[in-house]
Amino acid sequence: MHPLCSARLLRVIGFFLLALVLASVLGHVPVIGPLFANNIFGILLASMLLSAALTKVGERLLTARKLRSEVRTLAVVGNAYNYGKLGALYMAHGRARAAREPLEKAVEGEPQVAEWRYRLGLAYLASREHARALAAFEQCVALEEEHAYGVAQLRRTECLQRLGRHACALEALGVFERNHGPSPESAYRRGQTLRSLGRRAEARAAFGEVAELARRATRYQKRSASWWALRASLARRV
Repeated sequence: MHPLCSARLLRVIGFFLLALVLASVLGHVPVIGPLFANNIFGILLASMLLSAALTKVGERLLTARKLRSEVRTLAVVGNAYNYGKLGALYMAHGRARAAREPLEKAVEGEPQVAEWRYRLGLAYLASREHARALAAFEQCVALEEEHAYGVAQLRRTECLQRLGRHACALEALGVFERNHGPSPESAYRRGQTLRSLGRRAEARAAFGEVAELARRATRYQKRSASWWALRASLARRV
């Protein structure tokens, strides 16, 4: 037999044996056990689950390999721009802690670039370092008030809320809504802030705006807008 065919046959046999083991293990799990106990359907179902799991693992390994390759490429030249791109790359892969150091170097090397301060703020925020995140966002909006189409102001607001500085959060929201008009997120955060300030009637009115704003959202914003509408609906009942 050709070595390639032999290798493929061994992989098929290995997969089948793993599926049998998985079906046997799942057959002892309460509630779902009968689905896997001693029948062809159980083996087929276990095979599907195993295939999905192996595909997921393969995708993660491929993503990790691609990330390592991109990191090596950016690390060749250690300038502020590459540090910023490296930090943004880590953030895109959900690795906020790894993103902080290169973004800090990017800010140090190019202090006039609002984008690096914005992304550094996001990294701190994802790491729950709210005071440091706030400082980064405030430096960002000092350079460009409308950076990221106003999202920097919303993230600044989020930090202020988490730090209990509700009057300042309301002021930051005012800047965003003056420049862009209210959005589902800004109306929801305004409701939160007003309620924290004891202005409950105004808070309920703000929460009430969210559903209408979500209804008018563009198609690509619908998913996010629906999430804020759900949160506002729940907040109004509290």
